[in-house]
Amino acid sequence: MKSLTVLVLSTTPLFSEIKFDPTFHFNGVMGDTSADAFRNVGGHAHDPNDSFAVQGFEPGLNLRIDDWLAGFTNVNVFTTSDHEIDWELEEAFLKLPNLPGGFEARGGRMFNRIGLQNNQHLHAWNLVNSNLTTSQFLGEEGLLTEGFELTWRRNFDQGFFALSTNFGNASSHDHDDDEEDHDGDHDDHEGHSHSSEDAFMEDNVITTRAFFGYNQTDFHQHRFGLNTAYGDNGYGRDTSMHSLDYVYTWRENGLEPGGRQLSLGAEFFYRDVEWQGEEAPFDRGSSSQNTWMAFANYRFHPQWIADLRYENQNGAHGGGEMHMGELEYAFESDSRERVSLALTREFRHTDLAISTIRLQYSHDNFEEGSADSIWLQFGFDFGGPEVR
Repeated sequence: MKSLTVLVLSTTPLFSEIKFDPTFHFNGVMGDTSADAFRNVGGHAHDPNDSFAVQGFEPGLNLRIDDWLAGFTNVNVFTTSDHEIDWELEEAFLKLPNLPGGFEARGGRMFNRIGLQNNQHLHAWNLVNSNLTTSQFLGEEGLLTEGFELTWRRNFDQGFFALSTNFGNASSHDHDDDEEDHDGDHDDHEGHSHSSEDAFMEDNVITTRAFFGYNQTDFHQHRFGLNTAYGDNGYGRDTSMHSLDYVYTWRENGLEPGGRQLSLGAEFFYRDVEWQGEEAPFDRGSSSQNTWMAFANYRFHPQWIADLRYENQNGAHGGGEMHMGELEYAFESDSRERVSLALTREFRHTDLAISTIRLQYSHDNFEEGSADSIWLQFGFDFGGPEVR
């Protein structure tokens, strides 16, 4: 399907062409896990936990006006862990892509450019579930803010350098199954037990990503990322993060389409959470924590892709005190280790339409046990590249 194009005629036109490019994505998953009913093997709002789930029904729309204005918006309809239908506005932003001096600007509601996955929608994930870092450090939906972003990009003979800074407030979406658990968690920072979600950045969030791409040859590409993030958290104090990421890609056909392709990558995140307990402002402190992830993605056939991912998150806690005979913490985040294997089969219908079937196995090690999970995911994608 071709873009819907509107020609605007005027004696002194501000623009000559407007393009609306619709997109549509669907992901459904079924499977099972050996984890008990009280342990959430997911973490991200769209991770599977048991049985069958609609992870995402995502209609979207790209806007392009000549080469000076662009935009994107999409909605995600999904089922909660209670098998109820819910929805959210994921992104809605406008972008000035060709400002003087190599700058571009975005404004609105957007996924922040930080790390390897946060700026990706569900349908772009290589595996059924999100990276642990995305859900455990950045938020139940990842880090999604309403604000303003400025990017400077410089191209050179064998690559590019881009520097992006975003300032805004984190967007939140209260899922139906979480409302009871969260009642009172953010009302007052005295006299109640905090949840682990209070560690997430909420207001006055500043993220910066330095991204360097080097094309050693047409067949070997290297990508390096350096990230920082600061913001007010749910304790009414600060959370800060720093991370590094790297991806190497080999393409059998170089810059030409098709052929085998191998990507190897890793990322490391460090965060420092300032917390406060029930006796604030006297019970205060900070705790540090890190995660790291390594992956391999191998397209060994035009329609077949194999994925391997290893993740490790160390535990952290602070502000421990006895309550009714049990030790409770103002801030607590458990350690976790996970290995995931996936095999994906693609079915290309047209240049813009593709279906996928993905089989994935994951093994989780928690502080108090382990769990094995198997998932079968069905996907359908329609549309060209999205405005990012």
